[in-house]
Amino acid sequence: MSVAEVSKLLATRGISGAPVVDDSGRILGVVSQSDLVRQTDQRTTEGESGRFFTDVNEYRDLANLPRDLSDAPVESLMSKEVYTVPRDSSAALGASIMRERKVHRLLVTDQGVLVGVVTSLDLLRVVEES
Repeated sequence: MSVAEVSKLLATRGISGAPVVDDSGRILGVVSQSDLVRQTDQRTTEGESGRFFTDVNEYRDLANLPRDLSDAPVESLMSKEVYTVPRDSSAALGASIMRERKVHRLLVTDQGVLVGVVTSLDLLRVVEES
């Protein structure tokens, strides 16, 4: 998927992130709204190559051009460092990993295969219901 497609998917589904998997379901990474926000902050000179610059001020202007990654594959901005827990893990273990790693979601696996996602809001719901 492209960055634009992922951005639309997250907005449409009302979620803040999702796992990125290959065609066989193997986990490649995680993409979040934070990743999307960070990419809008990046700058590039892409698309300006071959342009003739006449003075230093034009070079300064070039540094301020926003980078458009909307057509880039999501793999170009996803977080490749993912945290997983087995399906039978306790909520306490999940909360501990999230706190220690400062992440908002864990990928839930069964024998290495992605079966779900647990988020910090899911854990808050467990606390609220107990």
